[in-house]
Amino acid sequence: MKPEVNVRPVKNMAVTTETDSMFHLPFKGDIEELNKTDQICVVGIFGKGQCSHRSKTTTINYLLGKDVFPIHFPDDDNEDFSNKQESSCKIEAYYDEKKRVVYLHLISVLDASTLCQVAKHIRKEYLSNADSHKTWKDLEHRHARALLYMFNVCHILMVIHPTSVFDLHYVRLFKALESTRQKVLTSLSDSLKDVSIPKEWQTHGRMCTPRLLFVCQQCPLPTDEREDTESSEHGKTRPRYQKKSPLKRLQHSLEDQIYRIFRKTRILTNQSAQCLFSVPANQTFVHVETDESVTSDPVGMLITQLHNHTFCNREPGVFKPRSYQSMRSETKHLGSGSHTDIHGNRSPSPFNSDDSLQEFLWQHISLVLNGKGFDDSIGRTITTTNFQIPSCQTWFKVSSMLYEFFMTEPLDKRLQSHWSSLKSALDLDMRFSESRCGKVLPLASRTYQDKLPDHYTSVVHLNKMSQAVRVFSQHARGPAYEHFADQLKEECTKFWHNNRRLCEVMSLTGQHCIHPLHILPGSKEETEAKTNKDEKSLPIMPHCSHTKTTSACNCGRKEGQRDDPFDIKGANYDFYQAFELKCCGNLEHYKFPMFQPSEDETTEPKEISGADLNPHQAITKTDSNTSTTDHGRAETQPGPLSIALSLGQSGGSDIFGTHHSPNSSAGGMLDILSVPDIHVSSVASKERSQPRRQPSTTEYLAGMLHANSPPGLLPRFPSWSLVCLGTADTYKATIGLDQPGFFHGSNHLLQWDIPIPGEAKSEQNWPGLPSESVGGGRRGGKKMDKRSQKDGGDSHVRAYIGNEYECARGGRFICSGPDKMVKITSGGIKETANRLVTMDMPLYFPCACRSVKSHRAQLTRIFVVTPESAVQIRLNPRVQPGPANTTPIFNTGVGDDGILLPTNGFWVLRLPYVYVGDNGPILPPADASISYPAKLLKGLFTIKTVGSTLPKK
Repeated sequence: MKPEVNVRPVKNMAVTTETDSMFHLPFKGDIEELNKTDQICVVGIFGKGQCSHRSKTTTINYLLGKDVFPIHFPDDDNEDFSNKQESSCKIEAYYDEKKRVVYLHLISVLDASTLCQVAKHIRKEYLSNADSHKTWKDLEHRHARALLYMFNVCHILMVIHPTSVFDLHYVRLFKALESTRQKVLTSLSDSLKDVSIPKEWQTHGRMCTPRLLFVCQQCPLPTDEREDTESSEHGKTRPRYQKKSPLKRLQHSLEDQIYRIFRKTRILTNQSAQCLFSVPANQTFVHVETDESVTSDPVGMLITQLHNHTFCNREPGVFKPRSYQSMRSETKHLGSGSHTDIHGNRSPSPFNSDDSLQEFLWQHISLVLNGKGFDDSIGRTITTTNFQIPSCQTWFKVSSMLYEFFMTEPLDKRLQSHWSSLKSALDLDMRFSESRCGKVLPLASRTYQDKLPDHYTSVVHLNKMSQAVRVFSQHARGPAYEHFADQLKEECTKFWHNNRRLCEVMSLTGQHCIHPLHILPGSKEETEAKTNKDEKSLPIMPHCSHTKTTSACNCGRKEGQRDDPFDIKGANYDFYQAFELKCCGNLEHYKFPMFQPSEDETTEPKEISGADLNPHQAITKTDSNTSTTDHGRAETQPGPLSIALSLGQSGGSDIFGTHHSPNSSAGGMLDILSVPDIHVSSVASKERSQPRRQPSTTEYLAGMLHANSPPGLLPRFPSWSLVCLGTADTYKATIGLDQPGFFHGSNHLLQWDIPIPGEAKSEQNWPGLPSESVGGGRRGGKKMDKRSQKDGGDSHVRAYIGNEYECARGGRFICSGPDKMVKITSGGIKETANRLVTMDMPLYFPCACRSVKSHRAQLTRIFVVTPESAVQIRLNPRVQPGPANTTPIFNTGVGDDGILLPTNGFWVLRLPYVYVGDNGPILPPADASISYPAKLLKGLFTIKTVGSTLPKK
């Protein structure tokens, strides 16, 4: 794309005697109106700037005798930098028609003002090191192409350097430009075929071999040694062996040094026609500026003038404010014969006008304008050099064409490769960095592949890749680091994806699948793989962690090995269903609420997850600050559409009245057990007054039921189980549970003596517990019964309950409280069920297994032996498997009334094996010694007087 250049139009250039306007290349004016007869000399000026307000523009304007080119200061913020490519490199031009000289001024990143703008842009864009380097090298490449353009359109090129030390950076730059010029010469000649110019110009692509001059803005010599006369300022005569002044010796020394460097590097050869440029053999081509009015800082000059006008002893009212241009003109006039020091004192100038910058440049310009040209070839074989002096119109026409050739992106692939080669030749840092990083990359790759298993997870992959990147960063250097680091990561990831990925799925107990990445049987991926018959498809197999545990069935009478589960159904349902034919199939089962699909075959059931719904749609919420009643149940507000009511569970007719028995021996415990009955009664009365809603037959719950589950949704399978082992006589209190896996002495249930009011108060039967003075043994019970009968008090009914814990090795035991395991002694079991009824029980308990590693047992079953009496026991299990502020409360889904157990039965409630919330499984810490706030909430057992039959399986 050709850059948009803000050009000051030059109108009637052939008519006017001299134009003072500066314009930019390419020339946008009317070329046909330019002078066709006047032959011109073209002078190009480039160089480096200084980190101050001193600019090479000041030297150029002094050379022209007027302020033609604007001065760009480093702190100038009004520069338009929207297009950094065009703004950072542009060519200012000025045509002195009177002297027939065209001046070209190259502004690039080597100028302090442009460099500051580039730095601000990089800081504003927050570029990385690699991006910053790329931006800088792009600008440097554009500067090189602009400089190559000037070498092809100028007769004379002048390098303005801030110091008097030759910059070796130009050696590499000039060699790269010469190599590129030879490569593009054929294309350059073809682009000039349509222009009416001499054949030599068209063949060589330029008017002549330009001369290169050097101007140093700073003179290192002391002031008293910058003289060029035979006597010094103090009247001392120069020794005879010093035929030249120190300034002349300095200039000649720089010329010899530069010439030797160019000859050694083969930039200059005997035949100047084959070189990028030439230097004169018998003329000076180095000028050291000594005029302080030219090299001084403009800001410093203004400060000096301000100092002179303020502190010098002058008569008041003599001085008037003057502009910077007028003061600078005066300084230049005074510089021809005298100079002014900081105090304003004038003294005769030690410099001759013959040694001025104008004279230095004009001796070369005159050779062009008078037609002599440059003949800088040396040696025995001297060929005729090409030298053309074009007219003003011809030069502007050719320069516009060459500007498009050098400064715009070409469409020719061969020419694009030449420009890429130039960019690569200039970017030595990138070449070194690529070479260094290329050597380190295989070493880093071997570090990643060292001691890797056949298959591994992403965690291992990331750890090994970080080690490889660390090794790479220790040895890699330069701007190519980021590119090769990304390449290293890409190679490591490609190596991992090459049949080395391990299945990342974790079981519900926190174990990884040990198989390579695979497809599950029955999944959509399996169907697609079989349809496409892709040989590279993943293997088809189920998940497996090679972890096996021992668990008992629903009733607990048989044990078996179970695989580590990877889904809820396999953990809480499928394993126990496998024992139905062997053990539990002929037992009486309680039917928990579950999803019943619609009979409409066109409707496919849709799976709904609690995490996918709006949390405000749930029936009840368990807040982290939920208050609890005295008996421990979380106070929740049931919604108008209760699942319990929709399933036809017992309502308020099954609930005791709210009157206390004045003769109850349970005292405070009686009050505690009476609270849930009042709550359930009020809830039931509210639910009767509201319409019932049947569970959905088209959508089902993906996970388990808990307090925050969406309303009206049920799971496809129950995670709980309730079976009846037989009548109450099936359990023998003296023997305990006759089931495998129990530790010795820990298989006995705890007795629960339930007070029954007298016949006169039979309608006010309140549940109660024996007082602390009543023992748990048989004799204590008899004494209490006799005392109660003697005093006319209430009788008691004895039930047996127990919370069973089971560990992964199959160890089982009963706990009598949150911190104690049941142990039988010679005197029998002294503990009662008091703590089981009135306290929260931990979900996990340390197991007594003898092993190197401690194991954690989980609350798995609740045993209940209901007596044959008018008293019935109601179960309402609610489990919170983690901290109260992060985990919900899991329930069976039968409602707040719970499950009413028939009398004279031996019942076993099996709890879920794993608890899975909306965000995944809720697991305890791996270290069994760490306590975890998971618990079975109190309120599991309540007492009712009206029985009901259970729906059978």
